[in-house]
Amino acid sequence: MYGSDRIAADGLTFKSHATAQRKILLHKSRQIRSRDGKSLKMLQGSSRVNGACIRVLTQTSAVIQCSRYIFYVKLLRREPEHIPTEEEYDVAAAVIRSDAIDRALQEDASSLRHEIKLVAAGNSTSGKELVVHQMKALYAESYHSVEELKTYRKAVRSTVRVLLHAMIDLLKDTGIILPTDLNQEFAILLHEVETIDPQTITKDGVQAVERIWSCQEFATLYTQNFEIGFPSCAPYFVREIRRIASDDYVPSEADISRLIQHSRGVKEARFKWNELDVHLFNMNGYKSDNFRRRWYHQLEGATALIYTVDISEYDRPYLGQSSQSHLVYEFGAFTSWATQEEFADSSVILILNNFSRFCDKLEHAPLDSFFDDFVPDEKDVAESSRQYLLSRFKKANFNGLSIYSFWVDLELGDNAALFDSIKNTLQHIQQRKARDQVWNASQVSGSDSRSGTGLVSRLLPSRSGTFSRTTVETDGSRVISPVRSEKAG
Repeated sequence: MYGSDRIAADGLTFKSHATAQRKILLHKSRQIRSRDGKSLKMLQGSSRVNGACIRVLTQTSAVIQCSRYIFYVKLLRREPEHIPTEEEYDVAAAVIRSDAIDRALQEDASSLRHEIKLVAAGNSTSGKELVVHQMKALYAESYHSVEELKTYRKAVRSTVRVLLHAMIDLLKDTGIILPTDLNQEFAILLHEVETIDPQTITKDGVQAVERIWSCQEFATLYTQNFEIGFPSCAPYFVREIRRIASDDYVPSEADISRLIQHSRGVKEARFKWNELDVHLFNMNGYKSDNFRRRWYHQLEGATALIYTVDISEYDRPYLGQSSQSHLVYEFGAFTSWATQEEFADSSVILILNNFSRFCDKLEHAPLDSFFDDFVPDEKDVAESSRQYLLSRFKKANFNGLSIYSFWVDLELGDNAALFDSIKNTLQHIQQRKARDQVWNASQVSGSDSRSGTGLVSRLLPSRSGTFSRTTVETDGSRVISPVRSEKAG
Protein backbone atom coordinates (compact mmCIF):
# COMPACT_ATOMS: atom_id res chain seq x y z
CA MET A 1 0.00 0.00 0.00
CA TYR A 2 2.76 2.27 0.73
CA GLY A 3 4.14 2.06 -2.79
CA SER A 4 0.76 2.73 -4.45
CA ASP A 5 0.22 5.86 -2.32
CA ARG A 6 3.66 7.17 -3.38
CA ILE A 7 2.80 6.75 -7.04
CA ALA A 8 -0.58 8.49 -6.59
CA ALA A 9 1.06 11.45 -4.89
CA ASP A 10 3.62 11.84 -7.66
CA GLY A 11 0.83 11.82 -10.25
CA LEU A 12 -0.96 14.69 -8.50
CA THR A 13 2.23 16.70 -8.32
CA PHE A 14 2.89 16.29 -12.06
CA LYS A 15 -0.62 17.40 -12.94
CA SER A 16 -0.31 20.52 -10.84
CA HIS A 17 2.97 21.47 -12.58
CA ALA A 18 1.49 20.95 -16.04
CA THR A 19 -1.49 23.13 -15.14
CA ALA A 20 0.80 25.94 -13.97
CA GLN A 21 2.83 25.83 -17.19
CA ARG A 22 -0.31 26.05 -19.34
CA LYS A 23 -1.43 29.12 -17.42
CA ILE A 24 1.93 30.80 -17.96
CA LEU A 25 1.89 30.07 -21.71
CA LEU A 26 -1.64 31.41 -22.06
CA HIS A 27 -0.62 34.61 -20.27
CA LYS A 28 2.38 35.15 -22.53
CA SER A 29 0.37 34.50 -25.68
CA ARG A 30 -2.20 37.09 -24.60
CA GLN A 31 0.62 39.64 -24.12
CA ILE A 32 2.08 38.90 -27.56
CA ARG A 33 -1.32 39.22 -29.26
CA SER A 34 -1.90 42.50 -27.47
CA ARG A 35 1.44 43.95 -28.66
CA ASP A 36 0.85 42.71 -32.23
CA GLY A 37 -2.57 44.33 -32.24
CA LYS A 38 -1.14 47.65 -31.13
CA SER A 39 1.63 47.47 -33.78
CA LEU A 40 -0.92 46.65 -36.47
CA LYS A 41 -3.05 49.63 -35.49
CA MET A 42 0.02 51.92 -35.59
CA LEU A 43 1.03 50.56 -39.01
CA GLN A 44 -2.45 51.05 -40.38
CA GLY A 45 -2.46 54.60 -39.07
CA SER A 46 0.91 55.48 -40.60
CA SER A 47 -0.12 53.85 -43.90
CA ARG A 48 -3.19 56.04 -44.04
CA VAL A 49 -1.02 59.13 -43.37
CA ASN A 50 1.58 58.14 -46.00
CA GLY A 51 -1.11 57.36 -48.50
CA ALA A 52 -2.69 60.73 -47.92
CA CYS A 53 0.68 62.47 -48.38
CA ILE A 54 1.34 60.56 -51.59
CA ARG A 55 -2.08 61.48 -52.93
CA VAL A 56 -1.44 65.14 -52.09
CA LEU A 57 1.97 65.09 -53.77
CA THR A 58 0.55 63.34 -56.83
CA GLN A 59 -2.20 65.89 -57.15
CA THR A 60 0.32 68.73 -56.69
CA SER A 61 2.56 67.27 -59.41
CA ALA A 62 -0.38 66.98 -61.74
CA VAL A 63 -1.29 70.61 -61.09
CA ILE A 64 2.33 71.68 -61.81
CA GLN A 65 2.48 69.68 -65.05
CA CYS A 66 -0.86 71.13 -66.12
CA SER A 67 0.36 74.65 -65.31
CA ARG A 68 3.55 74.12 -67.31
CA TYR A 69 1.55 72.80 -70.22
CA ILE A 70 -0.76 75.80 -70.10
CA PHE A 71 2.23 78.18 -69.81
CA TYR A 72 4.10 76.73 -72.78
CA VAL A 73 1.21 75.91 -75.05
CA LYS A 74 -1.46 78.46 -74.22
CA LEU A 75 0.62 81.50 -73.27
CA LEU A 76 3.93 81.18 -75.15
CA ARG A 77 2.58 79.01 -77.96
CA ARG A 78 5.53 76.62 -77.52
CA GLU A 79 5.72 72.90 -77.65
CA PRO A 80 5.83 71.20 -74.26
CA GLU A 81 9.32 70.45 -72.93
CA HIS A 82 10.70 67.17 -74.19
CA ILE A 83 11.85 64.82 -71.44
CA PRO A 84 15.05 63.07 -72.65
CA THR A 85 14.99 59.33 -72.89
CA GLU A 86 17.80 57.04 -71.67
CA GLU A 87 18.95 56.51 -75.26
CA GLU A 88 19.24 60.27 -75.76
CA TYR A 89 21.34 60.53 -72.60
CA ASP A 90 23.70 57.88 -74.03
CA VAL A 91 23.99 59.80 -77.31
CA ALA A 92 24.77 63.02 -75.44
CA ALA A 93 27.48 61.26 -73.40
CA ALA A 94 29.01 59.88 -76.61
CA VAL A 95 29.08 63.38 -78.13
CA ILE A 96 30.85 64.73 -75.02
CA ARG A 97 33.46 61.97 -75.25
CA SER A 98 33.93 62.67 -78.95
CA ASP A 99 34.46 66.37 -78.26
CA ALA A 100 37.05 65.52 -75.60
CA ILE A 101 38.91 63.29 -78.07
CA ASP A 102 38.82 66.03 -80.70
CA ARG A 103 40.26 68.54 -78.24
CA ALA A 104 43.04 66.11 -77.30
CA LEU A 105 43.85 65.55 -80.99
CA GLN A 106 43.92 69.30 -81.57
CA GLU A 107 46.29 69.76 -78.64
CA ASP A 108 48.56 66.99 -79.98
CA ALA A 109 48.50 68.56 -83.44
CA SER A 110 49.35 71.94 -81.94
CA SER A 111 52.30 70.48 -80.04
CA LEU A 112 53.54 68.75 -83.20
CA ARG A 113 53.34 72.04 -85.10
CA HIS A 114 55.59 73.61 -82.48
CA GLU A 115 57.99 70.64 -82.47
CA ILE A 116 61.40 71.17 -84.04
CA LYS A 117 62.09 68.30 -86.44
CA LEU A 118 65.77 67.97 -87.35
CA VAL A 119 67.34 65.56 -89.85
CA ALA A 120 71.10 64.92 -89.50
CA ALA A 121 72.87 63.69 -92.65
CA GLY A 122 76.43 63.44 -93.93
CA ASN A 123 79.37 61.08 -94.20
CA SER A 124 80.19 59.04 -91.09
CA THR A 125 83.67 60.61 -90.97
CA SER A 126 82.45 64.16 -91.47
CA GLY A 127 81.72 64.82 -87.81
CA LYS A 128 77.97 64.20 -88.04
CA GLU A 129 78.01 61.54 -85.33
CA LEU A 130 79.96 63.88 -83.07
CA VAL A 131 77.34 66.60 -83.58
CA VAL A 132 74.47 64.23 -82.81
CA HIS A 133 76.16 62.69 -79.79
CA GLN A 134 77.15 66.03 -78.25
CA MET A 135 73.73 67.51 -78.86
CA LYS A 136 72.09 64.66 -76.97
CA ALA A 137 74.73 64.70 -74.24
CA LEU A 138 74.27 68.43 -73.67
CA TYR A 139 70.49 68.67 -73.83
CA ALA A 140 69.11 65.16 -73.34
CA GLU A 141 69.59 62.82 -70.42
CA SER A 142 72.91 61.06 -70.11
CA TYR A 143 72.43 57.63 -71.61
CA HIS A 144 75.65 55.87 -70.57
CA SER A 145 76.06 54.48 -67.08
CA VAL A 146 79.50 53.83 -65.63
CA GLU A 147 79.27 50.17 -66.55
CA GLU A 148 78.23 51.06 -70.10
CA LEU A 149 81.12 53.51 -70.38
CA LYS A 150 83.57 50.77 -69.45
CA THR A 151 82.37 48.66 -72.37
CA TYR A 152 83.82 51.29 -74.74
CA ARG A 153 87.37 50.99 -73.34
CA LYS A 154 88.39 48.45 -75.96
CA ALA A 155 87.02 50.57 -78.83
CA VAL A 156 88.81 53.72 -77.65
CA ARG A 157 92.14 51.98 -77.19
CA SER A 158 91.74 50.28 -80.56
CA THR A 159 91.28 53.74 -82.08
CA VAL A 160 94.52 54.85 -80.42
CA ARG A 161 96.20 51.76 -81.87
CA VAL A 162 94.99 52.78 -85.35
CA LEU A 163 96.47 56.21 -84.68
CA LEU A 164 99.88 54.67 -83.87
CA HIS A 165 99.85 52.62 -87.07
CA ALA A 166 98.88 55.70 -89.11
CA MET A 167 101.76 57.72 -87.64
CA ILE A 168 104.23 54.95 -88.44
CA ASP A 169 102.88 54.51 -91.99
CA LEU A 170 103.08 58.24 -92.65
CA LEU A 171 106.70 58.40 -91.49
CA LYS A 172 107.66 55.30 -93.49
CA ASP A 173 105.93 56.32 -96.71
CA THR A 174 107.41 59.80 -96.80
CA GLY A 175 110.87 58.66 -95.69
CA ILE A 176 111.32 61.85 -93.74
CA ILE A 177 114.33 62.06 -91.46
CA LEU A 178 113.29 62.93 -87.94
CA PRO A 179 115.54 64.86 -85.57
CA THR A 180 118.14 62.63 -83.93
CA ASP A 181 116.50 62.83 -80.52
CA LEU A 182 113.24 61.47 -82.01
CA ASN A 183 114.71 58.38 -83.66
CA GLN A 184 114.47 56.56 -80.35
CA GLU A 185 110.82 57.59 -80.05
CA PHE A 186 110.09 56.16 -83.48
CA ALA A 187 111.73 52.87 -82.45
CA ILE A 188 109.49 52.81 -79.36
CA LEU A 189 106.41 53.23 -81.58
CA LEU A 190 107.50 50.27 -83.71
CA HIS A 191 108.05 48.17 -80.62
CA GLU A 192 104.67 49.27 -79.25
CA VAL A 193 102.65 48.07 -82.24
CA GLU A 194 104.66 44.88 -82.83
CA THR A 195 105.02 43.39 -79.35
CA ILE A 196 102.73 45.14 -76.88
CA ASP A 197 99.16 43.98 -76.20
CA PRO A 198 96.78 46.06 -78.40
CA GLN A 199 94.74 46.96 -75.32
CA THR A 200 97.78 48.26 -73.46
CA ILE A 201 99.64 51.53 -73.99
CA THR A 202 102.96 51.85 -72.18
CA LYS A 203 104.28 55.07 -70.66
CA ASP A 204 107.14 55.07 -73.16
CA GLY A 205 104.61 54.72 -75.99
CA VAL A 206 102.61 57.67 -74.67
CA GLN A 207 105.72 59.84 -74.51
CA ALA A 208 106.79 58.79 -78.02
CA VAL A 209 103.39 59.71 -79.50
CA GLU A 210 103.35 63.12 -77.80
CA ARG A 211 106.89 64.06 -78.83
CA ILE A 212 106.61 62.94 -82.45
CA TRP A 213 103.18 64.56 -82.89
CA SER A 214 104.41 67.91 -81.55
CA CYS A 215 107.56 68.14 -83.72
CA GLN A 216 107.37 70.49 -86.70
CA GLU A 217 108.43 67.89 -89.27
CA PHE A 218 105.56 65.56 -88.43
CA ALA A 219 103.04 68.43 -88.13
CA THR A 220 103.84 69.46 -91.70
CA LEU A 221 103.45 65.88 -92.93
CA TYR A 222 100.09 65.49 -91.16
CA THR A 223 98.78 68.73 -92.67
CA GLN A 224 99.73 67.71 -96.19
CA ASN A 225 98.60 64.10 -95.81
CA PHE A 226 95.56 62.79 -97.67
CA GLU A 227 96.61 59.18 -98.34
CA ILE A 228 97.13 57.69 -94.87
CA GLY A 229 93.86 57.17 -93.04
CA PHE A 230 94.00 58.74 -89.58
CA PRO A 231 91.10 58.55 -87.11
CA SER A 232 88.76 61.48 -87.72
CA CYS A 233 89.61 63.06 -84.34
CA ALA A 234 93.28 62.11 -84.22
CA PRO A 235 94.45 65.35 -82.51
CA TYR A 236 91.92 64.79 -79.73
CA PHE A 237 93.13 61.26 -78.99
CA VAL A 238 96.73 62.50 -78.94
CA ARG A 239 95.81 65.14 -76.36
CA GLU A 240 93.99 62.56 -74.21
CA ILE A 241 96.42 59.65 -74.66
CA ARG A 242 97.83 59.81 -71.12
CA ARG A 243 94.37 59.49 -69.60
CA ILE A 244 93.42 56.74 -72.04
CA ALA A 245 96.61 54.79 -71.22
CA SER A 246 96.03 54.86 -67.44
CA ASP A 247 95.22 51.58 -65.69
CA ASP A 248 91.94 52.85 -64.23
CA TYR A 249 90.77 54.44 -67.48
CA VAL A 250 87.00 54.78 -67.93
CA PRO A 251 85.91 56.28 -71.28
CA SER A 252 84.08 59.58 -71.13
CA GLU A 253 81.14 60.73 -73.25
CA ALA A 254 83.62 62.90 -75.17
CA ASP A 255 85.74 59.82 -75.98
CA ILE A 256 82.76 57.80 -77.16
CA SER A 257 81.37 60.61 -79.29
CA ARG A 258 84.63 60.71 -81.28
CA LEU A 259 84.62 57.03 -82.17
CA ILE A 260 83.71 56.15 -85.72
CA GLN A 261 80.62 54.00 -85.25
CA HIS A 262 79.37 52.66 -88.55
CA SER A 263 75.65 52.01 -88.41
CA ARG A 264 72.75 51.82 -90.83
CA GLY A 265 69.16 52.91 -90.81
CA VAL A 266 67.60 55.75 -88.88
CA LYS A 267 67.97 56.56 -85.20
CA GLU A 268 65.52 58.88 -83.47
CA ALA A 269 65.82 60.96 -80.32
CA ARG A 270 63.45 63.36 -78.59
CA PHE A 271 64.64 65.92 -76.06
CA LYS A 272 63.96 69.35 -74.64
CA TRP A 273 66.41 71.97 -75.90
CA ASN A 274 65.66 74.81 -73.51
CA GLU A 275 62.27 76.02 -74.78
CA LEU A 276 62.44 73.93 -77.97
CA ASP A 277 60.94 70.44 -78.31
CA VAL A 278 63.31 68.61 -80.63
CA HIS A 279 62.70 65.43 -82.63
CA LEU A 280 66.05 64.40 -84.13
CA PHE A 281 66.48 61.88 -86.96
CA ASN A 282 70.03 60.58 -87.50
CA MET A 283 70.38 59.16 -91.02
CA ASN A 284 73.07 56.48 -91.40
CA GLY A 285 74.33 54.49 -94.38
CA TYR A 286 72.82 53.77 -97.77
CA LYS A 287 69.02 53.88 -98.08
CA SER A 288 67.33 51.71 -100.67
CA ASP A 289 64.44 53.06 -102.73
CA ASN A 290 62.07 50.67 -100.96
CA PHE A 291 63.25 51.97 -97.58
CA ARG A 292 62.75 55.55 -98.72
CA ARG A 293 59.22 54.91 -99.93
CA ARG A 294 58.19 53.17 -96.73
CA TRP A 295 59.90 55.44 -94.20
CA TYR A 296 60.79 58.90 -95.52
CA HIS A 297 57.25 60.27 -95.15
CA GLN A 298 58.13 60.80 -91.46
CA LEU A 299 60.63 63.47 -92.52
CA GLU A 300 57.98 65.65 -94.14
CA GLY A 301 57.75 69.11 -92.64
CA ALA A 302 61.25 68.97 -91.16
CA THR A 303 62.35 72.29 -89.72
CA ALA A 304 65.94 71.90 -90.88
CA LEU A 305 68.34 69.50 -92.55
CA ILE A 306 71.67 69.43 -90.69
CA TYR A 307 74.30 68.45 -93.26
CA THR A 308 77.92 67.98 -92.10
CA VAL A 309 80.98 68.05 -94.38
CA ASP A 310 84.69 67.59 -93.60
CA ILE A 311 85.91 70.57 -95.60
CA SER A 312 89.59 69.66 -95.06
CA GLU A 313 89.19 66.73 -97.48
CA TYR A 314 89.18 69.09 -100.45
CA ASP A 315 92.68 67.82 -101.40
CA ARG A 316 91.62 64.16 -101.35
CA PRO A 317 91.39 62.86 -104.96
CA TYR A 318 87.91 62.02 -106.23
CA LEU A 319 87.63 58.58 -107.88
CA GLY A 320 91.41 58.36 -108.10
CA GLN A 321 91.74 61.54 -110.21
CA SER A 322 94.39 63.72 -108.62
CA SER A 323 93.00 66.88 -110.23
CA GLN A 324 89.46 66.30 -108.91
CA SER A 325 88.54 67.15 -105.32
CA HIS A 326 86.64 64.78 -103.06
CA LEU A 327 84.27 67.68 -102.40
CA VAL A 328 82.76 67.05 -105.83
CA TYR A 329 81.19 63.98 -104.26
CA GLU A 330 79.97 66.08 -101.31
CA PHE A 331 78.32 68.60 -103.64
CA GLY A 332 76.41 65.77 -105.32
CA ALA A 333 75.41 64.17 -102.01
CA PHE A 334 74.23 67.54 -100.71
CA THR A 335 72.12 68.04 -103.82
CA SER A 336 70.48 64.63 -103.42
CA TRP A 337 69.39 65.55 -99.88
CA ALA A 338 68.40 69.17 -100.49
CA THR A 339 66.22 68.30 -103.49
CA GLN A 340 64.12 65.62 -101.79
CA GLU A 341 60.46 66.54 -101.69
CA GLU A 342 60.30 65.92 -97.92
CA PHE A 343 62.49 69.02 -97.42
CA ALA A 344 60.63 71.34 -99.80
CA ASP A 345 59.70 73.69 -96.92
CA SER A 346 62.82 73.13 -94.80
CA SER A 347 65.99 75.10 -94.19
CA VAL A 348 69.56 73.78 -94.32
CA ILE A 349 72.11 74.04 -91.51
CA LEU A 350 75.41 73.38 -93.27
CA ILE A 351 78.21 72.45 -90.85
CA LEU A 352 81.63 72.68 -92.52
CA ASN A 353 84.03 70.88 -90.20
CA ASN A 354 87.84 71.08 -89.73
CA PHE A 355 88.07 74.71 -90.79
CA SER A 356 91.49 75.26 -89.16
CA ARG A 357 93.03 72.30 -90.95
CA PHE A 358 91.43 73.51 -94.18
CA CYS A 359 93.18 76.88 -93.79
CA ASP A 360 96.50 75.20 -92.95
CA LYS A 361 96.30 73.01 -96.04
CA LEU A 362 95.74 75.91 -98.43
CA GLU A 363 99.41 76.84 -98.18
CA HIS A 364 100.52 73.41 -99.37
CA ALA A 365 97.56 72.49 -101.63
CA PRO A 366 95.97 75.61 -103.22
CA LEU A 367 92.26 75.31 -103.91
CA ASP A 368 92.66 76.37 -107.54
CA SER A 369 94.63 73.16 -108.15
CA PHE A 370 91.34 71.27 -107.82
CA PHE A 371 88.80 73.84 -109.08
CA ASP A 372 89.73 75.53 -112.34
CA ASP A 373 87.10 78.25 -112.03
CA PHE A 374 88.39 79.45 -108.66
CA VAL A 375 90.42 82.67 -108.62
CA PRO A 376 91.96 83.26 -105.18
CA ASP A 377 92.18 86.69 -103.61
CA GLU A 378 95.84 87.26 -102.86
CA LYS A 379 94.98 89.52 -99.91
CA ASP A 380 92.98 86.82 -98.12
CA VAL A 381 93.29 83.39 -99.72
CA ALA A 382 91.48 81.60 -96.89
CA GLU A 383 88.44 83.90 -97.02
CA SER A 384 88.15 83.75 -100.81
CA SER A 385 88.50 79.95 -100.71
CA ARG A 386 85.80 79.74 -98.07
CA GLN A 387 83.44 81.92 -100.03
CA TYR A 388 84.04 79.90 -103.19
CA LEU A 389 83.19 76.57 -101.54
CA LEU A 390 80.11 78.10 -99.94
CA SER A 391 79.00 79.35 -103.35
CA ARG A 392 79.38 75.82 -104.73
CA PHE A 393 77.04 74.48 -102.05
CA LYS A 394 74.57 77.26 -102.87
CA LYS A 395 74.68 76.28 -106.56
CA ALA A 396 73.97 72.68 -105.54
CA ASN A 397 70.88 73.93 -103.71
CA PHE A 398 68.54 73.66 -106.70
CA ASN A 399 65.34 74.12 -104.66
CA GLY A 400 66.48 77.46 -103.24
CA LEU A 401 66.31 76.42 -99.58
CA SER A 402 67.60 78.81 -96.93
CA ILE A 403 71.18 77.86 -96.03
CA TYR A 404 72.82 78.70 -92.71
CA SER A 405 76.52 77.76 -92.77
CA PHE A 406 78.82 77.18 -89.81
CA TRP A 407 82.60 76.77 -90.22
CA VAL A 408 83.83 74.88 -87.18
CA ASP A 409 86.43 72.60 -85.62
CA LEU A 410 84.23 70.02 -83.92
CA GLU A 411 86.99 68.01 -82.27
CA LEU A 412 88.22 70.87 -80.08
CA GLY A 413 85.52 70.82 -77.40
CA ASP A 414 81.90 70.26 -76.51
CA ASN A 415 80.83 72.85 -79.13
CA ALA A 416 78.35 74.52 -76.79
CA ALA A 417 78.82 77.84 -78.65
CA LEU A 418 77.99 76.13 -81.94
CA PHE A 419 74.81 74.59 -80.51
CA ASP A 420 73.74 77.95 -79.06
CA SER A 421 74.12 79.44 -82.53
CA ILE A 422 72.14 76.59 -84.07
CA LYS A 423 69.39 77.05 -81.48
CA ASN A 424 69.17 80.76 -82.30
CA THR A 425 69.02 79.84 -85.97
CA LEU A 426 66.14 77.44 -85.35
CA GLN A 427 64.26 80.12 -83.44
CA HIS A 428 64.83 82.50 -86.37
CA ILE A 429 63.47 79.84 -88.76
CA GLN A 430 60.36 79.42 -86.61
CA GLN A 431 59.75 83.15 -86.47
CA ARG A 432 60.20 83.43 -90.22
CA LYS A 433 57.69 80.64 -90.81
CA ALA A 434 55.23 82.32 -88.45
CA ARG A 435 55.58 85.59 -90.40
CA ASP A 436 55.02 83.71 -93.66
CA GLN A 437 51.85 82.14 -92.28
CA VAL A 438 50.52 85.53 -91.15
CA TRP A 439 51.36 87.02 -94.53
CA ASN A 440 49.68 84.20 -96.42
CA ALA A 441 46.63 84.44 -94.14
CA SER A 442 46.41 88.19 -94.77
CA GLN A 443 46.65 87.57 -98.51
CA VAL A 444 43.79 85.08 -98.28
CA SER A 445 41.79 87.56 -96.18
CA GLY A 446 42.33 90.30 -98.76
CA SER A 447 41.15 88.10 -101.60
CA ASP A 448 38.10 87.11 -99.56
CA SER A 449 37.10 90.73 -99.01
CA ARG A 450 37.36 91.37 -102.74
CA SER A 451 35.47 88.25 -103.78
CA GLY A 452 32.85 88.44 -101.03
CA THR A 453 33.50 84.93 -99.74
CA GLY A 454 34.06 84.01 -96.11
CA LEU A 455 37.51 83.98 -94.53
CA VAL A 456 37.06 80.62 -92.86
CA SER A 457 36.17 78.82 -96.08
CA ARG A 458 39.39 80.10 -97.67
CA LEU A 459 41.68 79.90 -94.66
CA LEU A 460 41.00 76.28 -93.81
CA PRO A 461 42.24 74.91 -97.17
CA SER A 462 45.34 77.11 -96.92
CA ARG A 463 46.35 75.36 -93.72
CA SER A 464 46.73 72.13 -95.65
CA GLY A 465 49.38 73.73 -97.84
CA THR A 466 47.41 74.91 -100.85
CA PHE A 467 48.96 78.37 -100.87
CA SER A 468 52.40 78.86 -102.37
CA ARG A 469 55.50 78.95 -100.16
CA THR A 470 57.54 82.13 -99.95
CA THR A 471 61.12 81.32 -100.85
CA VAL A 472 63.78 82.93 -98.70
CA GLU A 473 67.26 83.41 -100.06
CA THR A 474 70.35 82.34 -98.19
CA ASP A 475 70.46 84.26 -94.94
CA GLY A 476 74.16 84.24 -94.37
CA SER A 477 77.17 82.38 -93.11
CA ARG A 478 78.58 82.02 -89.62
CA VAL A 479 82.07 81.01 -88.63
CA ILE A 480 82.54 79.41 -85.23
CA SER A 481 86.17 78.44 -84.73
CA PRO A 482 89.27 79.35 -82.74
CA VAL A 483 90.53 81.16 -85.84
CA ARG A 484 87.68 83.55 -86.51
CA SER A 485 84.09 84.29 -85.62
CA GLU A 486 81.88 86.42 -87.79
CA LYS A 487 78.63 86.61 -89.66
CA ALA A 488 78.87 87.29 -93.36
CA GLY A 489 75.92 88.71 -95.24
